[in-house]
Amino acid sequence: MKYNKFIIKNYRAIEGPIEININKNKLVPLIGTNESGKTTILQAIFAFDYANDKEYEGRHLQELRNFYNPQCKDCAIISAEIAIKKNDFLNCISNEELRNKYSTIDKFSEIVISRNLETKEYSVSVIDDENDGKIIGKEIVSRLPYIIYNDDFIERPKNEIAIPEDSNELYGWLGIYERAFNKIGSSIFDIVKEPEDNIKLGILSDVESEINKTLIKEWGKISLDDGGCLSIKLSIENNNILKVQIVEKKGDKDRFFKIEERSKGFLWFFNFVMKIKYNPKSSGSNNDIIYLLDEPGSYLHSVAQEKLCNMIKNISNKDGKVIYCTHTHHLLDPKYIPPKYIYIVQKDKDKKIELSKITEIKTDLKKMTELQPVYEALGVSDWDFFTQKQKLILVEGIHDKYALEIFLGKELSDYIIIPGVNAESIYNNIPRLIAYNKKFVAIWDNDDEGKEYFDKAIKSFGKLEANKMIKLPNIYKKRKVRMEEMFEQDDFKSLARYLEMPENTSYSNIMTAIICSDDQTIEYCKSLISPKSKESFKALYNMIQDGFNKKVDSKKIKIAIEEQEVV
Repeated sequence: MKYNKFIIKNYRAIEGPIEININKNKLVPLIGTNESGKTTILQAIFAFDYANDKEYEGRHLQELRNFYNPQCKDCAIISAEIAIKKNDFLNCISNEELRNKYSTIDKFSEIVISRNLETKEYSVSVIDDENDGKIIGKEIVSRLPYIIYNDDFIERPKNEIAIPEDSNELYGWLGIYERAFNKIGSSIFDIVKEPEDNIKLGILSDVESEINKTLIKEWGKISLDDGGCLSIKLSIENNNILKVQIVEKKGDKDRFFKIEERSKGFLWFFNFVMKIKYNPKSSGSNNDIIYLLDEPGSYLHSVAQEKLCNMIKNISNKDGKVIYCTHTHHLLDPKYIPPKYIYIVQKDKDKKIELSKITEIKTDLKKMTELQPVYEALGVSDWDFFTQKQKLILVEGIHDKYALEIFLGKELSDYIIIPGVNAESIYNNIPRLIAYNKKFVAIWDNDDEGKEYFDKAIKSFGKLEANKMIKLPNIYKKRKVRMEEMFEQDDFKSLARYLEMPENTSYSNIMTAIICSDDQTIEYCKSLISPKSKESFKALYNMIQDGFNKKVDSKKIKIAIEEQEVV
């Protein structure tokens, strides 16, 4: 069983219904300016699972009315479409009488469960009886993947955690550290009862090692200075307090700090990693957990935020599905975050929260790239997305970007591919790339339109920039070569069959399906294309390399300057 989508209606300023589909997209960014409603959407999803009702003091279940429209008294309803087989559905029902009652319903592959946040009760789409729906809905939700919310503006890491004599319900930081103890085959409650001090110290040392190998290793990846010098130290005081300290090594000496005495960036990261790695709700084997991340990395340096992008992508690949909100472009690096996955959150003139896919947004200015709706939603300059050191590749469209990322992914891992909307958009973007002194290569299709704007670019921007202009290679003398003609026709049939799609499926749909797949699927798809297709992509890669590596002749620069002075 897993979540396919969430539907939100009448939750605070969301009248809706609005939908977030996570069936194929394991990583969903919600972007928008401050106060656009991003956090409201995350809290609404969090409110679906009754197991979260006590978390964060239940703030996500409070003040549910729409303050902008107080006349509306409709109940907040959070629904989820669940992928579930009939046998699994029946296995969730503990009452034998109810199980027999619904054993005759037709087969299905998904159902919709809704929660009324006023009554806190559930209803199920395939069940007409209201009371049965309440019981069965709750039983199914209890077996669904966990929904975990991370908002470090509300909750901060604790230096001391009280250990009760016994606890059957572990949550918060006590539950987090208990999970870390469980990782080494122990328990916080066992160590309290342990009479031998040396054994107790040994267990604490093992837990420290378990936490440090993850926490400090990951912090070192994004820290700009002392990543490798920090570690965590645990101790038990008065036999009922777990004390946590941060140790900073200076040469051969250790210095001890409370957690809150470290930087806000480290505080955020500590909170983030501990909740992802040791959340008491997660099972370790469940890769469909829903992680809701509210403004992750807000306290991190911009360079560290860019590195965090890769971490979030890895979490979505290995640990579960991630829905996160941000208003910074540093957490939307196209190298890691497919633009097609992005939702834009806005408020209309009546202050109602609206949610739109990036592909549905109309831009204020003429659309120059597929990322333009993102720039306008965040209120940033487009090329602010990219640093001076990053190498950019411009292509005509989003599916061309996907093709390069799939079939030249490893070779182009250090490059960022920017999708335009047509051949003209590449031409129009080049002046700004030159003005911002960006490192780039522009790739046009080798067709009539591509040749037109390639020739126009050479003429307009001169010999100094000519090395950066590329037409797709035509090594097999085809009439035209757009990105889809880089493949042999039988390749699409092979890919479609493997992806269980009709053989006549279009290039764009096949590329979209592959880019949304896991790494193993992508690797296998690469093996399915013909030797001729591989040769074409190899030739393109060599052309890209030449475009970045060719040095400009100083004599040519001098001549160009003299020609400009004459003009």
